[in-house]
Amino acid sequence: MSGSNGTNHLGVNLSFTKFLFVAPRLSDEATLGRIKGVAAMVARGYFNDFEGEGSREAPTQDTIQFFTSTCPEDGTCARARYVVQISSKYRPRLQETEAEFRKRFAGDVEMTALDGAVRVPRYTSAELHAYAYKNACPRASGRQTQTVIIIPMRKTPEWWSKSALERHAYFYPHMDAETLDTVPGHARAAEAGISTFFRRLYYNPDGHSRDGEFDFVTYFECADAHLPVFDEVCRSLRDVTKNPEWHFVVEGQEWRGRRVLRW
Repeated sequence: MSGSNGTNHLGVNLSFTKFLFVAPRLSDEATLGRIKGVAAMVARGYFNDFEGEGSREAPTQDTIQFFTSTCPEDGTCARARYVVQISSKYRPRLQETEAEFRKRFAGDVEMTALDGAVRVPRYTSAELHAYAYKNACPRASGRQTQTVIIIPMRKTPEWWSKSALERHAYFYPHMDAETLDTVPGHARAAEAGISTFFRRLYYNPDGHSRDGEFDFVTYFECADAHLPVFDEVCRSLRDVTKNPEWHFVVEGQEWRGRRVLRW
């Protein structure tokens, strides 16, 4: 059972985040004006992370970020004109802020929440950590890296039935059990993105394999010029001949947008 601050037997949560996906019911000037006013009011007391840069660690203070959608209106991307991300060491504050948003938005929007937590990485070693982070792209402000991409996902029951050592092996070059071919694995398949875009993985704060919930939220920031690299890395990761781990991945709907100072 989860503790009051979101810690459970599956790992210690170091900090928490919440993504609120906001879809206005109407797009008239008055409705959008009310939504923006609510956002500005509720944001008081949070540090605006638009200028956040440098550290890969979870922020030490409560932060808020605003995003606006760049998703095409063809159903291939999650439906939400706006997203707000709030982060804190104290999970109840995020729950209270979500409740405040819902109360003040009233009937103006449809809103969906995704919760995440920063944890110590599970599948790593000193060598893999150095490979993934020694030359990792540093975080830049929203003025430099404007694009944000959010992809929720879960792993299949078959994945979680494997031992930790079996799951760990998929991140390294290894022999595929079905084809007996040597494959690059997750780390090599994603290599082009290490120095190109900023990535953060958020775990479900309450554990994995929960009905109707995702196990992870993957979050990326990048410059517009690097979107082709991002798309190529995604294709490589989804190619099970290179990365058999993807046999066990179920992706939610991707959301793309821009980091903005305010809505």
